[in-house]
Amino acid sequence: DGTSHLSASTIPNCRAYDPCYAYELALIVEDGMRRMVTEQQDVFYYVTVMNENYAQPTLPDGAREGVLRGMHRIRSVPNPKVRLLGAGTILREAIAAADLLLAEHGIEADVFSVTSFTELRREAITLERKADDARSMAHPWIAHQLPVNGLPVIAASDYVRAVPDLIRPWIGDRYITLGTDGFGRSDTRAALREFFGVDRKSIASAALAAIER
Repeated sequence: DGTSHLSASTIPNCRAYDPCYAYELALIVEDGMRRMVTEQQDVFYYVTVMNENYAQPTLPDGAREGVLRGMHRIRSVPNPKVRLLGAGTILREAIAAADLLLAEHGIEADVFSVTSFTELRREAITLERKADDARSMAHPWIAHQLPVNGLPVIAASDYVRAVPDLIRPWIGDRYITLGTDGFGRSDTRAALREFFGVDRKSIASAALAAIER
């Protein structure tokens, strides 16, 4: 299943999402029902949810637009040195990696929840097609969320690295992706995430390496 979101990205009317939290899922389902049932749009949704038990935060103020457009910031710090992107349940590993970086290295990190790499890419491509030239192109959502500022960006998901790589052309700073490339395995969640390099320690290590360059 590590390639399912990559496959979904090739279908023009498929809206693919990989939410982490219940409020994200609720917003996506509500929007999907409106578009498919009320407005009768020619779209369908592919949404991946997990059965891992963890605490569910409340909907942050102003998060709705970001959830539906593909990403929103869930942690903002005064002096970030790196930006961490997490999709699906791996968002929790990104948050834990940010805590690890601060506790062990004194490094602050902004953290973003990416609900859909596909939607981010689709919007950016659409704006490129509409623009007469690069100077007249409207800024896509990803550019608003991740402006060029010299801070590296680390993205991790439960899918192959080609999924977070979908947005690489629109990230102006150093961009490192982590994913579950390779054959499937059977083990505990913690062991699998460590093996594929999408656990908190792997994310923190990637962040440190990017900062040092």
